[in-house]
Amino acid sequence: MNLQGEKDLQAAETELRELNDQIQAFEAQVDKRLGSLLDQLSQLNAETSTLDDQLRHIREERLYGTDLLQYLDGAPRPARPRNQTSLPPLGIPPRGEAPAAGSISTVLHVPDIKILYRQLARRYHPDLARNDADRLISNDQMKEINQAYAAGDLHTLMRLAGMRIPFSIDSQPSQVHPAEIKKEPLSDLEQVNRKLKTIRQQIRHLSSLPVVKLSLDVKLARYARRDLLGEMVGELQYKLARKIAERDYLSAQIRASEEHLEQ
Repeated sequence: MNLQGEKDLQAAETELRELNDQIQAFEAQVDKRLGSLLDQLSQLNAETSTLDDQLRHIREERLYGTDLLQYLDGAPRPARPRNQTSLPPLGIPPRGEAPAAGSISTVLHVPDIKILYRQLARRYHPDLARNDADRLISNDQMKEINQAYAAGDLHTLMRLAGMRIPFSIDSQPSQVHPAEIKKEPLSDLEQVNRKLKTIRQQIRHLSSLPVVKLSLDVKLARYARRDLLGEMVGELQYKLARKIAERDYLSAQIRASEEHLEQ
């Protein structure tokens, strides 16, 4: 038995556990102060997107007429890019629901897809990004998260969360480690090295999360006697007011357009 390898493994496991605990504690703090605002903003983004589509359809009907529009509707239309701050209208669990226990760990378990989705949506929510570069990353990640959730792809969501994938749900056999198909059992040293490699990959993944960068910004702001999360509350309230105004404007435009068509 390699004693140094065992010590390295134990140290890495401790580091991963502490990092995961810190992230979960900070995410709970963010959710308490910003969660309801993020949920409202996501809902408003979805509403305005729907209203915008409805208004465009009404205007096209007025311009082309119902018969021609029905003909055009039969032709393929280019897909409109989705607003990445909008969460898909699937069964998202209510706020306050307990997170999946050990959601980022070395334990091979199958998490609830809704809870895992909500956790990822929080971690990569574009409105939590503090600069344009992080916002672009969050948008790209949210696109993949939304697509995976809409498709019920638990494998991809677990990969994005940095979780180990149980073989029972691994739909990509090509990704199986060569050692998995070896007939002879792994030696103790090989098992330790594989575990250590996996844990270090998880630590790197967690350390690069936007929410970790945000937690560091919050700590630095605290030293400067600033409440960064409080400032973000104000920013989100301003965005909400703008979105509410946009929604009400679109609704008014739709009502006016429908009245014009009825005349």
